[in-house]
Parts: sequence; structure tokens; C-alpha cells
Amino acid sequence: MRNLAMLFVIPAILLSFPVQAFAANRQAKERMAKKACLAGDPAKGVEILAELYVDTNDINYIFNSGRCFEQNRKYEDAIGRFREYLVKGEKLTAEEKAVAQKRIDACESYLPKSEPRPPVVAGPAPVAPVVQPPPTSVPAATVAEVQHQRQVDERTGSGLRITGIIAASVGAAALITGVALNIKVNSMSSDLQKPDNFNRDTDTSRKNYKTLGWIGYGVGAACLAGGSLLYYLGWNAGRTSTSTVALAPYVAPGTAGALLKGSF
Repeated sequence: MRNLAMLFVIPAILLSFPVQAFAANRQAKERMAKKACLAGDPAKGVEILAELYVDTNDINYIFNSGRCFEQNRKYEDAIGRFREYLVKGEKLTAEEKAVAQKRIDACESYLPKSEPRPPVVAGPAPVAPVVQPPPTSVPAATVAEVQHQRQVDERTGSGLRITGIIAASVGAAALITGVALNIKVNSMSSDLQKPDNFNRDTDTSRKNYKTLGWIGYGVGAACLAGGSLLYYLGWNAGRTSTSTVALAPYVAPGTAGALLKGSF
């Protein structure tokens, strides 16, 4: 039984390594972009964010590019990114659109405005109007904006996609285990059918292997189906709805599989 357990676990662990590496690489790039923006190098920070957008198609990186420009007082570039975020965000909520418009209004308020010329009148020369310079510092993000960013990150669907890949990997490992057990059962059945070669203990082991093989088939098929559904939900996760999905193994006398529970 220990060998069977190792045969089931090792393929799932090996298949999960690429997923972990992708997530770690993404987090490292996000940290590099944040550091570059705070260190006064918006060109580097925006370039990294653009690469992340190309890799994930997540428009939150466009919003973060606008924030990077805004933090470094490049208000016209920041306005362009925030407007691009609104154009591409077809599924944005009213709250998310309001946050982006608020950043656009703030950036526009920092740009210098030309005052109208005073009318020419007879008499003493008019006093030249005083043009107020733009603020010398960018206000820090409010608590509401930080909470908005956290809510957007939770709705990216990456967690569902990763869970789906892991579940599908476990399903593949279970199917491989079921096939291996089925081959062993067929070999034992052939040996038991030979004259004077029947052994009760061997026949009992054959039946146990057969049962475990069917369990492997059931769990494998259920995990593959559930993993595919989780990945699909993560890929198409809407921003106006929340999805909660759980995949749990199910084993009963004569039955094996997995339960997929969720709300959409």
C-alpha cells in the first residue's frame, strides 16, 4: 500500500512545480515594478507592468502603470493610462470606474492652468495675475484605494486557475495509478487461471487491487472534470460576481470520486 501511495503522490507533486514557479515569478516581477516606481524610475516600473499585462491580460496592471506615473509627477502619462484602463475594462464595476475617474481628476488638478488675459482698460496698468504652481508632492493613496486594490486582486481568478491545474494533476496521477493496478490485476488473474496455481491469499489481493483500481479511475475522472471547471471559472471570472468553488474527495463502500461544491 505504501508503494501505491507514492505512485499517486509523486506525479502530482512534479506537475505542480511549473504552477508554483509561474506564481513566484509573477510576484517577483510585481515587487520589482513597485520598487522601481517608488525609487523614481517610472520607465522601468511601467515596462515591467506592461510585460505582466501581456502575460496575464489583467487590466489592473494598466491601472498600476497610471499610479506609477502619478507617483512620479508624470500626470499626462498617468491620465492616458487611467483612461486606457476604463476603455479596456468592459466588466468594471461602478466603484472601480469611480476610483479610476478620481485619479484622472486628481492628475488634471496638478497640471498648471493658464489664466485668461485681463481686459485692457484705460488708466494704471493692471496687476498681473498670480499663477498658482502645481503641488510639489503627490498625496498618498487613501485607505479606500488600498481596499479597492485588494478587492481587484482577489477577483483576478488566478487562485481558481491554479487550483484547477492542481486538481487536474491529481486526477491524472489517479488515472495512472488505476491503469497500473488494472494491469497488475490482469496479470494476477492470468496466473490464477493456470492449473494447480490457485491461491486464496493471491485472489484476495487481486480483488483488493481491482477495487483500488476502480477508486483510482473514479477519483481521477472527477478531479480532471473538476480541475477543468475550476480553470474555466478562473479564466472567465467576472468582476461583477463572486464565485466560491470547493473540490473534495468522496469515498464510500463500492464508490469513489470527488464532490464539486460552489456558488456563482
